[in-house]
Amino acid sequence: MNICQHFTLCGGCRLQDISYKQQIKEKRANVRALMNSFSIDARLKKINYGKPWYYRNKMEFTFSDRKGVICGLYSKKKQEGVIGLTECLIFSVDAGKIIKCVEQFVNSNNYSAYNKYNHTGFLRNLIIRETKFTHEIMIGIATTGKEELDKHEFVKILRSLKLRSTIKSIYWIVNNSFSDAVVFERKELLFGKKIIQEKLGKFKFNIGIDTFFQVNPRMAIKFYKKIKNYSRLSRKQRVLDLFCGAGGIGMFLAQKAKSVCGVEISPEIIQMAEQNAQSNNIKNITFIVQEARRFLNTQGKPYKGVDLLVVNPPRCGLSNRIIRAILRLEPKKIFYSSCNPSSLIENLSQLQTAYYIEFIEPFDFFPHTNHLECFSVLNRKAFQDKDIDNGDSP
Repeated sequence: MNICQHFTLCGGCRLQDISYKQQIKEKRANVRALMNSFSIDARLKKINYGKPWYYRNKMEFTFSDRKGVICGLYSKKKQEGVIGLTECLIFSVDAGKIIKCVEQFVNSNNYSAYNKYNHTGFLRNLIIRETKFTHEIMIGIATTGKEELDKHEFVKILRSLKLRSTIKSIYWIVNNSFSDAVVFERKELLFGKKIIQEKLGKFKFNIGIDTFFQVNPRMAIKFYKKIKNYSRLSRKQRVLDLFCGAGGIGMFLAQKAKSVCGVEISPEIIQMAEQNAQSNNIKNITFIVQEARRFLNTQGKPYKGVDLLVVNPPRCGLSNRIIRAILRLEPKKIFYSSCNPSSLIENLSQLQTAYYIEFIEPFDFFPHTNHLECFSVLNRKAFQDKDIDNGDSP
């Protein structure tokens, strides 16, 4: 069994000391327990899973002052703060080299780490994105605006690294907010392309430094293909895709549907989704910049009784207002996907007043952590589709 050398301290993943087979068993049992607690009587399918190592396509590391600046993740014990990393077995074989190189650069320039308690200092986060099929790397360093980054030297030392994947893009992000999250107040491309590109099946996806993209591309391709198969769409049917992100699910469904409309609150993400559709020559998909509830209440009327509604909300799930708006919309079928089984199952309990839950199917996008993606198919009780495949996953 592989165990990361930082496992006893690092809070990044907490289940490495449990066999992966046992992790899968326990995660499925947890979903079953949630279903029971909300009286969800639906079929729970087997968990889909893949390779449990080097699966993540993005990590955000934090800078901290500790006998010089270190870069890493927060400790399991809050009082110990950030621990420096030399490897990350759930992310990339190149991560350790990049972190070490950046640490040497920031310490040679005597940059200070940001202190979130008194809001002083310069260095905040190191963002690394790595595509798993095209093997491209994007790096972003997030700082406050209190000092000036030696941009030329930063690019030079990173490009000198010998890595398995290729650095295609380097950004400087300025974030003066008090939030712990990476806020892109200003971003400057220091080297290379604005985007990196991943390939899932026959589709190419453009990914920016601040683009939402499925964290586990190897599992995402399995996920998208299953959703496409479950949809059983015809060229006469329409799809409404709420929280569409960069358009991944919608693009796969567009191959079978008459039309797909994606809705997302971020203009930049919608711009990326439009670029993805254009580069893949998908002409029956459109995108709208709008908050989901506002869209349903002000622009949703043409989608009354839509053939398929896809929802993939943030971890908090669907609000009561969005649930009510969906029930008013009366879609014939709903595909609900979430990285938070708790919020998913709570929402399913609210929707089952008008919908029959065909099944819940987990996908382990997050090995060695407690997180789990779950997907569910719901049919409006007047439109139950008995042709859906309810067999267990292979």
